[in-house]
Amino acid sequence: MRSALIPALCVLAAACASAPKPVAKVDDSGLARLNEQQMQPVDDARVEQGRAQDAVARAKASEADARARLEVAKTEREVAEAQLKRAVAERDLLKKQYGTPDQIAKADAEVQAAQERIKAADLKRAYLERMVQVAQAEVALAAAHLETATAMVEQAKYRAMRAADVPHAQSVNAGDIDSRVAQAQLKEAQLRKQAADLRSGAVDSYNKWQAMDARVRTLARPESMPVPPPTSGEPTR
Repeated sequence: MRSALIPALCVLAAACASAPKPVAKVDDSGLARLNEQQMQPVDDARVEQGRAQDAVARAKASEADARARLEVAKTEREVAEAQLKRAVAERDLLKKQYGTPDQIAKADAEVQAAQERIKAADLKRAYLERMVQVAQAEVALAAAHLETATAMVEQAKYRAMRAADVPHAQSVNAGDIDSRVAQAQLKEAQLRKQAADLRSGAVDSYNKWQAMDARVRTLARPESMPVPPPTSGEPTR
């Protein structure tokens, strides 16, 4: 299950490692020469940059939530394992004390049900592990979009000043700015694809967990095993 994620995660890591260089800042003092209409593209780009910053914060919060859900699932797995050990011990005790066939059959059913709950807990944990990976990918994607938005702010500033013949635009390397935007957009596209691939894998994992969970819900919940009747000579309590 995990091996299927390795290629996607490797590409994700590679995309993160190939971050574009920071865009050279355009001298903001030249913007004072622009009127409201000329400033509109710059203002729009800055609004998108602010949205991108908010998206990074939300993505990080979602990652924290995903990690917290995974920790809960790990605890649930430990509980399921304890229930299995308890069911096995109680069944063995019944057999040792010569419980009735019905009691032993019920104890066997409890053991089987506990084993199924273990499987469900494992599938839930596997799904939530994938969701942590999805959340990590979406944090990287949000950060990449912020890089793109930041680069486009500088591009919008340069283009606005150039269109208005502001002298400050003459000292800016337009090709460098356009190249940085293109690099940022390429990185963002790669990360978007990887995030989508990881989420698709998580959906498959979710469906497997839900199918097992639905099956487990039809099974008897853990309960105390009946005590076998006393053997001859023992007092009845």
